Amino acid sequence: MTTMQPRELWSTMPGWGIVANLIPPEVLQARRVRAIRKMVAYLLCALVLLAGIGYGYAFYRSQQAAETLAAEQSRTSQLLAQQKRYADVTLLQGTVAGVRTELSQLLESDVDMSALVNSVLKQLPPGATVSQLAVTMSPPAGQQAKVNPASGTASLDTSGRPHIGLITVTGQAQRVPDVSTLVDRLGSLPGFLDPYPTSNTTNDKGALFTIQFTINDSLFSHRYDLTPKTGGN
Repeated sequence: MTTMQPRELWSTMPGWGIVANLIPPEVLQARRVRAIRKMVAYLLCALVLLAGIGYGYAFYRSQQAAETLAAEQSRTSQLLAQQKRYADVTLLQGTVAGVRTELSQLLESDVDMSALVNSVLKQLPPGATVSQLAVTMSPPAGQQAKVNPASGTASLDTSGRPHIGLITVTGQAQRVPDVSTLVDRLGSLPGFLDPYPTSNTTNDKGALFTIQFTINDSLFSHRYDLTPKTGGN
């Protein structure tokens, strides 16, 4: 079956090609209004649904945050309770730290005298003995003039380190040259400066001697320092 165009239909069947829209404009307008209202209603429903979902998600996250906060507050309360149990320990640690600080300041000029005496005795020539060893310490803050107290001459020390004390060694050697050997050995020790024999007399047993020398701050032990020294002094 073929569809005839209006012109063809009019030529074969006059009057059949006439078409007229008799729907009142008010009806068409009402239809458009109803369609727009439906669209607006759908949009409002979608907005309400989205708002409801957003509110539900926000409420859920708020509940989670509240639970997390409650858990952290409970944990904080437990930690505070535990801290109170160890309050005495914390106080004791603070007291010990304070004592260590004071001890470090008080003994910052400490010298290991046992090691110092052993160093001197190890330098004795065979057969030599020490009858007296006197150590006179002076605070490094004084930084006395670098003058050999035995000879009264200027010291040859060029290290720039302050002198902290004077050592006097009295003893007996088998021969007079042994005294010179001892002086040379003492002068080669780190921190021992300008050894000088203040007296050297002979007797039937050999030579009596008295040697003096200064020491500098490289002999500080640093065993009471809060931060242990590493490397050289």
